[in-house]
Amino acid sequence: MSILNVNEKLYIDNSIVSSELHTYQPYISSKFDYNDEIRIPIQELDAYTLPSESLLYIEGKLTNTEGNYTKRLRFTNNGIAFLFREIRYELNGITIDALRNVGLASTLKGYLSSNTNESLKLQNAGWFPHRKEEDRILVDDNGKFSVSIPLKLLMGFFEDYKKIIINMKQELVLIRSNNDLDGVFFKDDVTPPSTTLETPKVTFDKIYWKVPHILVDIPQQLALTRILESNKKIY
Repeated sequence: MSILNVNEKLYIDNSIVSSELHTYQPYISSKFDYNDEIRIPIQELDAYTLPSESLLYIEGKLTNTEGNYTKRLRFTNNGIAFLFREIRYELNGITIDALRNVGLASTLKGYLSSNTNESLKLQNAGWFPHRKEEDRILVDDNGKFSVSIPLKLLMGFFEDYKKIIINMKQELVLIRSNNDLDGVFFKDDVTPPSTTLETPKVTFDKIYWKVPHILVDIPQQLALTRILESNKKIY
């Protein structure tokens, strides 16, 4: 038994030196309006990235069509995901994973795979499966909000492939929905009662892709370089 092997040498793994979260922005020409395509590229081919732990960070504002926020407007559970109709992940221009009806598909996935503790951790992603009043913490008194959504909550590739990506151009592609009705609901039990139905309008100010970069020691870096030079398949 290993507990009796007193002569066993201590093994220390220093192959991973550190992990840093890097922020990537969409192309300058990108807009965040309805039906717009938003592309966020990673151009550094020499970086060791870990997309399985990456996040989609979004800042914006929830108002009605007149630009005013009222407490009657609330995000649905996983409401931010409903504001996109498609999301794709591309490597060297090839689509690796794609998801349509992002809100519906990721909500079903979340109900099946997230327990109570995981749901609590995902509140900052807009995940409130039990509703109650917790969803109010997502939006401040001015209607502004910010969320950090783990991409493994949305797409299967990020949940299943837990290795680094090396020497490949990566792009995250988002396509906005044509309206915000699926992501927002009208809460009618707020005092005073409303006499008119308000139409929601969600405006995005910032969309970032936050990706961990893995820094390795020199022997591990040489080993990864040899793998690239050998042109072997990577699984």
